Amino acid sequence: MTDEGQAVTAVMGAEGREVLRHALRFPRGRYEARRAAQLSGIPERTVYDWAQEGILVSDFYRADPMRWSYRDLVYLRLLARFRAHGMPRDKAAERVRLVRGLASNDGRLDEVRITDRGLLLPGETHDRLTGEAVLGDLAELTTRFDLLAPIAGVDTEHLWGPNLVKPSDHTFISPAVLGGEPCLDGTRIPTASVHALVEGRGMSNAQVVVLYPQLTEEGVEDAVDIERRMRERKPAA
Repeated sequence: MTDEGQAVTAVMGAEGREVLRHALRFPRGRYEARRAAQLSGIPERTVYDWAQEGILVSDFYRADPMRWSYRDLVYLRLLARFRAHGMPRDKAAERVRLVRGLASNDGRLDEVRITDRGLLLPGETHDRLTGEAVLGDLAELTTRFDLLAPIAGVDTEHLWGPNLVKPSDHTFISPAVLGGEPCLDGTRIPTASVHALVEGRGMSNAQVVVLYPQLTEEGVEDAVDIERRMRERKPAA
């Protein structure tokens, strides 16, 4: 298990990790395009284009309007990671489809390793599609991508996405809770709802706590902050 995987287990426990593993095998969560973009860190237009061009087809492609699942968010990030390594889009898409199929059929697949040339599965030394060996110094250039905890997410000069398990100090995401929407810790209160109260209705943090006594002002501030960052596509300062 990677350090990221251990972090998920620490936050959600072994049962929570199984929830994530299940979400890679079956569609959980149902996000509209803008929300999928906010959570994955991939621009909304790109999310649409990848689906329509068959690069990364969403689980709910035929829905009207189209929707994306939690595992779609994970694979959007995986595709972006391949692209960040300079891999052509069609080759990156081919490898993401391979990982998606393997994870759907085998609940034990937790992580993959990425290079600018291909894809390695745990314990393997050859790219799954080309058969090319990745040995010696090249093996040190691989990047781990934990399918159950893409904590680093997308974080480049132009892209940013939150932790898909623990977006901020007082929030969490579980595919089994409210369709995978970020919520305040220990509650089923979506961060988006709190953000709407503060930003849309002009309520103070204290007024939100009166409305939701199980929250704290610190938690409200944190929820509003993570929502602002996702909408502005900016990492924390």
